[in-house]
Amino acid sequence: MLRRERLGAKDESLKPIRVGRSELIRILGGAGWRMKLYLKIKLRICPLLRAEAYFPEAGKCVDLGCGNGVFPAILKLGSPARDVLGLDLDARKLADARKALAGVPGLDFCEGDVVTFAYPPADVFSLIDVLYLLPYENQDAVLRKCRAALRPGGLLFIKEMDTRPRWKYVWNMIQETVAVKLVGFTLGGRFYFRNRTETIGRLRDLGFDVAFVRLDRGYWYPHVLYLARRK
Repeated sequence: MLRRERLGAKDESLKPIRVGRSELIRILGGAGWRMKLYLKIKLRICPLLRAEAYFPEAGKCVDLGCGNGVFPAILKLGSPARDVLGLDLDARKLADARKALAGVPGLDFCEGDVVTFAYPPADVFSLIDVLYLLPYENQDAVLRKCRAALRPGGLLFIKEMDTRPRWKYVWNMIQETVAVKLVGFTLGGRFYFRNRTETIGRLRDLGFDVAFVRLDRGYWYPHVLYLARRK
């Protein structure tokens, strides 16, 4: 059973990074220079490689809102024993993912809306900076669907932004406004952030045991990771 964390930081040194930055860029670089540029920026501002280290090394993993396939690729590089499915609504990004990752065994992509799509049974679901773009009622619907589709003892991983420290939250809101509303890089309109207390409470109400990890050390953004195991 996951150890219930107090609302503070877990020692990140317990989970060493397993995926090489240069290897990831090499594999995904086949999609073109835009992907390479995106990766170099993304890996500097977001601890995706750190988050992967908390995932089990085997099992069926479904990454909801996978975008251009970066995190599914990280999951496969972290452990080839994982069977990974990426789901996203953006056909353009999925085309980039399929182009860069064609032929990788145990890795597939599917187009669909995370709110309405029928989830397959899985050992792990992941939501990497996805929930904040969904209205709260849709967030709850997605979490319920994850719990229902998880196999006994299955895990739900949520990488999100906290609302503390306040200065990091404000900086993140500025960046997200540019990326979503001005540039249109991510599909969405409004933002629906929950703080860590609200998120942990909601997950427990929905039938999960929850552990919490701060991943913001060294970053300008309030990155957090929730590890929720189906009871």
